Amino acid sequence: MQRTINSRLTDEGILSELGDRLSRARLRRNQTQASLAEEAGVSKRTVERLEAGHSTQLGNFLRICRALDLLDGIDLWLPEP
Repeated sequence: MQRTINSRLTDEGILSELGDRLSRARLRRNQTQASLAEEAGVSKRTVERLEAGHSTQLGNFLRICRALDLLDGIDLWLPEP
């Protein structure tokens, strides 16, 4: 179940929702965690941790988003003041 990400969610809730979304994006591409990890240049464990909603380095998150072609909307996260 997709949730709206907003300030009412806990950090853990946000991480969980982001992980779910990454997992669904990967599955839509019919891609394994291992192949995504290789494409993104991260370990399979990093992909597993992200999809499980565990905290990881922001750089790894961005590598996964880039590999899944999800960076185009990232400008909306923190708009230019």
